[in-house]
Amino acid sequence: MKTSILTIGMLLMIGTFVGCSSAQPMWRKAGVTPFDMNNALAKCRYEVRAAKVEQNERNAMVSDCMESQGFRYTDY
Repeated sequence: MKTSILTIGMLLMIGTFVGCSSAQPMWRKAGVTPFDMNNALAKCRYEVRAAKVEQNERNAMVSDCMESQGFRYTDY
């Protein structure tokens, strides 16, 4: 009896977590593979670091770089 209650409880908990999961946001562009997207992102990050941009501005600069290449940061 105790084992079956524990099993049911665990199944309910697992079902709750699985139901809440969603796609992680990432950079996307039609017709571009994840490999090519990662290459573009690495290039943007390299260029921003090479320009010696302040740490607090880096993410915005990388985003601008990716968007200028036609990428969009989405979760679908």
